Amino acid sequence: MGAVTDKVQLVKEESARIAEYLRKLTPAAWETQSACDAWQVRDVLAHFTLSMDMFGACIARGAAGDAAPPDGSSPAGEGDQAARLAANAQRAVTLREELGEGLLAAYNERRVQFDEVLAGLSDGDKDKPCYHPAGTISVETYLNLRLTELIVHEWDIRSVLEAEPVLSSESLPSIVEMFPVFVVGRLFDPGNGMPASSRFRFETTGGAAGSYDIVAGGGEKARMETASHLRPDVILGCDTQT
Repeated sequence: MGAVTDKVQLVKEESARIAEYLRKLTPAAWETQSACDAWQVRDVLAHFTLSMDMFGACIARGAAGDAAPPDGSSPAGEGDQAARLAANAQRAVTLREELGEGLLAAYNERRVQFDEVLAGLSDGDKDKPCYHPAGTISVETYLNLRLTELIVHEWDIRSVLEAEPVLSSESLPSIVEMFPVFVVGRLFDPGNGMPASSRFRFETTGGAAGSYDIVAGGGEKARMETASHLRPDVILGCDTQT
């Protein structure tokens, strides 16, 4: 998947599909502990709802040529990441408590507003830089990040409610695209925590199958790249659904 407009349409479809799935859950299912330690199923939906505000604002500003931090925000890539993630987790719980039974309606309302923001994007916006607390990222990476957030957290829900949860095959390529530019070297970067540099090869099967190397440690910034002739230190095999 390449075009921004294609990704925009997929975000719209996945957001609506997940809303319909959640609508059909029982009250008991909504109160079930998800695979995320800090959240029940309903808290995951609150997180989906909250993140659309930040994503929409930062994408719109970036597409218009403004990648500066919003008022009151720290510069991109600075600040205490662990504290930020903990605060985000608590904000989701707080929003869920405030909205109560109106949570799904609030999600759907913001989903429509978010879709309207994304509808203003074109393929020419693909590489435009946007603010994100973890670091400056492109419009395309923001869209991949949103798809990853939706699908991975959907698995966090389904994995505790279903015997054999399945990830959306349509969004798997976007998740793979997002890893080398947002996760590896940014969220995952052991640096000096590993005394020597090592090459980890991931051989994946299923949807969006491929062979990728993550090189990390030895004080160097971690990176992810397509597997090459270079000999890996470790080979890991898995299906993209796992």
